[in-house]
This record gives sequence, C-alpha cells and structure tokens, in this order.
Amino acid sequence: MRKAGEIISVLFRQRFGEGFIDNAKSSTELFDSWEKTVCQVWPHGDELINEDIPAAAVHSRIRELERGVLIVEADHPGWIQILQTKQAELLQAIQNRCPKLDIRGIAFRLSRETHLPKSL
Repeated sequence: MRKAGEIISVLFRQRFGEGFIDNAKSSTELFDSWEKTVCQVWPHGDELINEDIPAAAVHSRIRELERGVLIVEADHPGWIQILQTKQAELLQAIQNRCPKLDIRGIAFRLSRETHLPKSL
C-alpha cells in the first residue's frame, strides 16, 4: 500500500511536471531561511536581538517570489533603508542558498504587520 505523500507527489508531478516538487522544496527553504540569511550577511557587531539575531531580520520577512524577484517586507521605512544597504550581499547569499530558484533581484516594500522572530 502506498503512503498518501507518495500519491500526492505523483499527482503533482503529473500535473505540474518533474521539477515542481524540487522547486517547492527550494521555495520552502528560501522562505524559512530569511533569518539565517540576514544573520550570515550582518556583522555581529550590529544591533542584535535575542541571541545574535540582527534586528533587521526581526523587522523583515520574505513575502513572495515573483518572476525571479524576491519581495521582502519590512515593518518600518527605516528598516527598508537599512536592508537596502546590504541588498547586494543579501541577494548573493540567497542565490547561493537556493540556486535552483534563479532569483535575480530583491525588492523591498512596507508591511502593515509587525514582524516577530520565530524564537520569541
């Protein structure tokens, strides 16, 4: 007897193609790794929150990936400016972490929500 996960994988592959599952896994990794990516880029001397998490990671998050552009939201215009100072480094780190996604750029926008770290 086959497991439900195997059946679902077969259905998705039939419907969306062979690369769909791999792309979905890469996308999940991307969204889950924002905090790690910001930690990798930010020097440890900058403002930290809760055990070495840069404040920029706490006040921002990946919202979506659209046509090769990563949309990152921040909860204040000041955080957008701060993130923009590291935009090239963030893009490079993301491209290294998830090369299959072919991310070519990052755009920042203001969020209406307050972002809290996962660890709080």
